[in-house]
Amino acid sequence: MNPSEKNRQLTRHCFAFNPTDNGGEQLTLHTVFEDNGDDEPIMSQRLTLQSYCNAAHFELSGVTITPESLRKLANELESKLVEARGVLCPR
Repeated sequence: MNPSEKNRQLTRHCFAFNPTDNGGEQLTLHTVFEDNGDDEPIMSQRLTLQSYCNAAHFELSGVTITPESLRKLANELESKLVEARGVLCPR
């Protein structure tokens, strides 16, 4: 690999956790995929909390939020939501 190609950006992705909000308050995960010469792309991530004129950015080192961890989170939240609905409306 040419040294000038090291850590070149391959693609990027932005995910809004609350896309239907009014835009004043939003939580987004920005992920950049880069080629560092290995067989697998590396990911760098930034979690941004925006509240109108103010924002907080969290730079996540390494692969902190993976597709696998998000699937696990979704499954756990769905399970707890079903449990909470059962408490509200017992059969």
